[in-house]
Amino acid sequence: MAKQAPDSIPLQIRYHGTGPLIWSGGPGDFGLQDKAEVLHLGRAGPDDAVIFDLSLQVKPDGASAPVFLGPFAHGRPDGRFLYLSWRNAEGNYAQRLKLPLDSITWSDIRRALSADKPLVGELIDRNPRVTTTGANIGGSRPLVWKAP
Repeated sequence: MAKQAPDSIPLQIRYHGTGPLIWSGGPGDFGLQDKAEVLHLGRAGPDDAVIFDLSLQVKPDGASAPVFLGPFAHGRPDGRFLYLSWRNAEGNYAQRLKLPLDSITWSDIRRALSADKPLVGELIDRNPRVTTTGANIGGSRPLVWKAP
């Protein structure tokens, strides 16, 4: 009999970066974005990291890869990602980074759950760039996932 998929998995995102080059926001304008476009602030961590703690529900997609659900899981079921976002003082986005979840395996999830610790994704992004027109360059940034 197949093992039942876990209901949820705790995740921790550790962001080491300088943020966008062009940004008029403040500390309350940077965070992990949910589907309602609310930014959830992180906390200070070691080595100038900003730490974000969250949980996602997970279910099998009928194949071998996990499918993530919940208020922070954006995108199609086979290409889910998190948004790390910066808003300008006026409310529009200065930059959004897509943090793909597709490299998380069932083995990673099982190890994290059995250790009762979060699966940790680390992003080092210390070289922000802008386009020739002066817009911040967002896009996808792969996370290095570490299971306990």
